[in-house]
Amino acid sequence: MNTPYDRVAYPSSVFTQTHPERLAVLALLAGLEPVDPRHSRILEIGGGDCLNLLSFAAMWPDCSAHGFDLSQIAIERGSRIAEAAGLDNVSLAVEDIMEAHRRYPAGSFDYVIVHGVYAWVPPHVREACMELVAHVLSDHGIAMISYNAMPGGHVRLIMREMLFNIVDGIDNFEERIDAARSFLEDYAKPREGDEPLAITLRQQAESMLQRPDSVLFHDELGDCYYPQRLIDVVRAGEALGLRHLTDAGRNRHLDGFLPDGAEVPEDPDEAVLRAASRDDYAALRFFRHTLFVRAEQEPDRTIDASRIDGLYLTTKLRRQEDGSFALAGDTIEIADEELATALEAAAAATPQRLAVSQVARNPEQLRVVLQLFAEWYVQLYVHPAPFPSVPGNLPQTSPLVRALLEMGELTVCTLDHALLKIEQAELRGLLLAADGQTAIPDLAAAGHGIPPEDVEAALTASAQRGLLLG
Repeated sequence: MNTPYDRVAYPSSVFTQTHPERLAVLALLAGLEPVDPRHSRILEIGGGDCLNLLSFAAMWPDCSAHGFDLSQIAIERGSRIAEAAGLDNVSLAVEDIMEAHRRYPAGSFDYVIVHGVYAWVPPHVREACMELVAHVLSDHGIAMISYNAMPGGHVRLIMREMLFNIVDGIDNFEERIDAARSFLEDYAKPREGDEPLAITLRQQAESMLQRPDSVLFHDELGDCYYPQRLIDVVRAGEALGLRHLTDAGRNRHLDGFLPDGAEVPEDPDEAVLRAASRDDYAALRFFRHTLFVRAEQEPDRTIDASRIDGLYLTTKLRRQEDGSFALAGDTIEIADEELATALEAAAAATPQRLAVSQVARNPEQLRVVLQLFAEWYVQLYVHPAPFPSVPGNLPQTSPLVRALLEMGELTVCTLDHALLKIEQAELRGLLLAADGQTAIPDLAAAGHGIPPEDVEAALTASAQRGLLLG
């Protein structure tokens, strides 16, 4: 079957919200017992070339990673990467969501990822997608389903109507994109007397202009777009034996929990769902990453910050001269100097992970760290980093990084589940030479364009970015 994604490839990427350790952390916070991600069975549904999945397979050699997509070209690319990387714990397939239940046995996956699918397929496929999730999810499994949410979806629907009116009758890909961009560039300009709705629509047009042509083609000009209400998604899962857990997105981690200190109502599941749904409309929410577990699981909806005490953390918060912390344009104040100093040390160590117990030493500090996690200023993990902070005697580049470099890619996927662009040809050559059998002095003597005295420092920097194996 030739799909739109075969004609126009969707960009490869990785998605923090899908990380099984993030899903496991949220389950632990609810008092559940998730499967150790390092030894888990992971399924990615509609993952394109499944680079996101391949990053988990490279990170955890003992996991079993499966993925499928309807696009043959995308799966062929993912399969080439997996083969070049020697990832024998990966299985990719060209498959239709409508038929996938025949391929995968019941209860066969501990983490199920459905990112960028649910709101972009016809209703019968959406129903089959939820049925597949319910079919394959294991007893202690966690599923993440992302989708364009209401009420923000209304805004995108208006923009789609405008764009389809502009591109009506234009079949050529390049001409459709040119016409859409020309319209968006003009429409995004503020007008005197703009009403609040017009201001919102112009902001959305500006946001659309930042997207690559392929994303604009599929997301804004695609045939299907059905933004969802949280409550409808949850009800669809409940009808199939699933239970809403919480949300994996920024500022949404605590959506599945009662307010701190609140009394537990008769039906806490319904209480947190109704509260989150009301907040969606109050905040004009555009997107959700909803987590599900099996209905037999019983999440504790009360917030207990002590449950993060045995975890690990990283942070990109940077302390300013005035003592505040900054990240991505946000500034926050941390009054507790002991905690502030510990977070400063954690930032210096990132992407290596510090034990939470090294940073938060009392219940109040744990509550602050949990809130920072909910707001994405801190990332929490179940285990230490799966990569070293310094290169070993025989440095070895991650097989996934090596495969992508050998294929001529400039952007690679690190063992820290991040994309990193390596433009320096000399560094790419050094990473390709670090095969786990060559000592650092021999790598330095071989040249690769890096001064011999700088090779160890280059390898140390590479290790710290998650490019080398332990």
